[in-house]
Amino acid sequence: MATAAPSSDESGTEDSVTYAGSVGSTGKRSIAQGIHASIDYNDKSDQSDDDSNGDSDASYDADFWTEEEYVEATKEIQKICKNSKHVSQFLRFGGAGYKLSVSHQFESSSEVARCAVQPGNVDDLKKIMKVFKSYDKVKFAVKGGGHSTNPGFSSTTGIQISMANFNELEYNSKTQNLRIGAGCLFDEVYKEIAQYKRNIVGGATAAGVGVADNLVEVQVVLCNGESVKASAERNSDLFFAIRGGGNNFGIVTSFTVKTYPLGPIYRNMLTFPIDKATKVQRQEGSDQSCIQTFLHPRESNHKITVDLFYDGPLPSDNPFEELLEISDEKWIDHEFQDGADKKLSENFAFMDQLFSNIHNPSSITAAPLHCPVYGTPLSLQTYAKNPHGAGVGEENVRVRWGTVMVSHFTRKLLDEIENQSKLAASKMKDNQGKSAVIDIWPFLPSMFDTSTSAAWPHNKGQPNGPLFVSFQWEGESNDKYWIGLMVQTLRSIRKMAEAEGCTNDNLPNYCNTSLADTPVKDIYKNHLSKLMTIRAKYDPDNLMGRTGGFRIPLAL
Repeated sequence: MATAAPSSDESGTEDSVTYAGSVGSTGKRSIAQGIHASIDYNDKSDQSDDDSNGDSDASYDADFWTEEEYVEATKEIQKICKNSKHVSQFLRFGGAGYKLSVSHQFESSSEVARCAVQPGNVDDLKKIMKVFKSYDKVKFAVKGGGHSTNPGFSSTTGIQISMANFNELEYNSKTQNLRIGAGCLFDEVYKEIAQYKRNIVGGATAAGVGVADNLVEVQVVLCNGESVKASAERNSDLFFAIRGGGNNFGIVTSFTVKTYPLGPIYRNMLTFPIDKATKVQRQEGSDQSCIQTFLHPRESNHKITVDLFYDGPLPSDNPFEELLEISDEKWIDHEFQDGADKKLSENFAFMDQLFSNIHNPSSITAAPLHCPVYGTPLSLQTYAKNPHGAGVGEENVRVRWGTVMVSHFTRKLLDEIENQSKLAASKMKDNQGKSAVIDIWPFLPSMFDTSTSAAWPHNKGQPNGPLFVSFQWEGESNDKYWIGLMVQTLRSIRKMAEAEGCTNDNLPNYCNTSLADTPVKDIYKNHLSKLMTIRAKYDPDNLMGRTGGFRIPLAL
């Protein structure tokens, strides 16, 4: 998820709008009709309100779409784009560019903006920020990857900024750092850096880029229209704030991150029926694996999946042997094994071949036949092809994420997670549910040992991470039900986590996976006061307050 400024109303409410140019259920003309009537601004004199010709609904569209400040601000943005010889693009409602600019991964976090703009360079973005500064009633949003699930965080009913044109990728062989444009997605970043046999610490999805602890430098367009660089050596207060502080301080245009040597990588996914939950939960060890519970109501199938990941030298023993023994998916066929696990070795050999031929997919041979699903074929899609749905299209579902921060897991906590997932599964059929996922994200006790202080609090010797809950459903009418169930689920899991000593009030919520109404003090804890002072320095006029997200107040 890009830290390059999510936006709009922090309340998280959604406007009920109609995309088609037809009469909606309210009897009023749809907003789309209003846009067509008012969004084509040019240098001609403005149309007067008398153009309604007696239409009783014209005032609805005029009030919403032709407010004077939006008209004037849009004219100025159009001129900036025109003078750039369309390196920067102004995008009217309804066109392909507009739709790509405002669309998010999920239906529920996309909003109908009055118009959109894709700045083509830093200079034009600086000018656009000065336009917003001049018109203090104009709301806007900044979209990087579009992966936020909270409505209004990177979407808006005002003017949408899309960072899509900030897509540069520049590897410095001397420093071994990678500069990444704020509009890049992880898929393209991984593919680019792999040619140097390097990798970055990335995210769990292909949508958006933003990694805090491995940042070396950021370039930011500030609210006054200046562009500055921030690092540990210069503008260090801004550098502190940007790393986890969201869109409170300006718009990030590029991230420079550390890279690491790229060795062999093994990844696979196993699926277990729910009646094997206890056996799966008992698996322990140093393996970096992730246990996730997925519910598939249309299949009437409550399952557990285990994501297996190994990125070290080829071990002499299979690190996932115990899980494989209880799995029905015997993709490693032990009947043909003698001694060391030859099949696992073949997987490593295939992955090495994959990275060696990253820009010449035709030279990659087929994956081992004993891996028919999920494993190396998925890796092949991720790195050598354009994977389906890699953060570039909308999913026609409504989604919310929630989180409980935990320092460790116990058997009773895992049992409660299982109980809550079963409860959510039982509600699917009657409430247009699509999926309910509770992810257990493992982490090492040393996870913060080399970290430096940043906006989001994390301290050496105090490991903690999000227990992640995701609900998907259809129909805006079901929003209240599923968000309510999400709150109830999180409350029940937290209660058990507190009883087991797995969480406490001092653990900060992880902003990327928190519900929109999470108090900002619960995210930044004892860092909030410092962040308020920094925000007052870089955004004294509260310009970013016209975007959404977790808003850090200005210090008085």
